[in-house]
Amino acid sequence: MKHPWVILFDIDGTLLTVDSAFIRPLLRDIVSELNINYQGVETDSFSGRTDHDILSSFLDHNEQAASQYQLLKNGYLERLAKELAPQHVLKHEFVDEAISYFSDSSFEIGLLTGNFPKAAQTKLKAANIQLEIKIGAYGDLHKDRNMLPQIALNKFEQLFDIEADPQKFVVIGDTPRDILCAQSAGMRVVAITTGSYSHDELASYRPDLIIDSLKEPEVWFNALIGKTINQTSIQ
Repeated sequence: MKHPWVILFDIDGTLLTVDSAFIRPLLRDIVSELNINYQGVETDSFSGRTDHDILSSFLDHNEQAASQYQLLKNGYLERLAKELAPQHVLKHEFVDEAISYFSDSSFEIGLLTGNFPKAAQTKLKAANIQLEIKIGAYGDLHKDRNMLPQIALNKFEQLFDIEADPQKFVVIGDTPRDILCAQSAGMRVVAITTGSYSHDELASYRPDLIIDSLKEPEVWFNALIGKTINQTSIQ
């Protein structure tokens, strides 16, 4: 079997954005209900972090962290599934175009996301993003995002029974953490400016490619695989 290109999408900031005016109050309510004293829920940056890491940070110095974590996780997933509606989610432009292009038989589309699996499903559904996923590396599997690429490589080998080539894996994400996690595993990485980081901020981490949208995926993907030395940017 010929090794396919494996395209691993991040979710938040890359495919969609959930309104912070929805997600912050949701988390604040859950933390309050569980009597968890953590003021950082209002100000902490969640960008590029795994859900496991974010929720665990709410419980720093908590003597019952293990039991509280499960309650916090369950409460978050239940409330998100019940309350997240399409009006709370911005679906980014050209997502469907990119998914259509990478649905060709020479590709496998997957997810490499900090979200819990159920949170990922809830957000994608609210944004009306249709994805058939075989390879998923999610934020419940490890606090450290840099561990997720290896999970994706292992899943690929289990599915296809061939040795995974990291250079045939492409991570598409909007944060420095997406770039660093791909680089930690020797994967290629496309940084996109649809999140909260600018072109220059992302460029300082030296991704293989920087794009401003998912428009014309055939153009920027071919630029990516044809690149050898110089960093490429597509406006």
